[in-house]
Amino acid sequence: MGNHESRIDAMYARDKFAAYICVLAVWAVYLFVYWRMFDQFAGSGLQWLMLGLGGMVLLLNTAAVVALVRHYREDKAAIYGTDLYYLDRIAAERRAAR
Repeated sequence: MGNHESRIDAMYARDKFAAYICVLAVWAVYLFVYWRMFDQFAGSGLQWLMLGLGGMVLLLNTAAVVALVRHYREDKAAIYGTDLYYLDRIAAERRAAR
């Protein structure tokens, strides 16, 4: 049973890491695009609007990922337990086919 829980914890840790890396990537892309487009935004008087809209997107995206990670933590036994069940069945079928 301990092995099962450690596998669930490992899967959760990988998913959490990937989710946070994706959030960082989205932040980096938004900041890079804003930096590169700043002159065009300023020339048309939209720099504050675009900064506000981009900030809202980043805030909502980050909040959604944090909520997703929290949900996965609360339900990780059900979520990853099902995955492990089917991964173990596939592995057993492959071993039996050899």
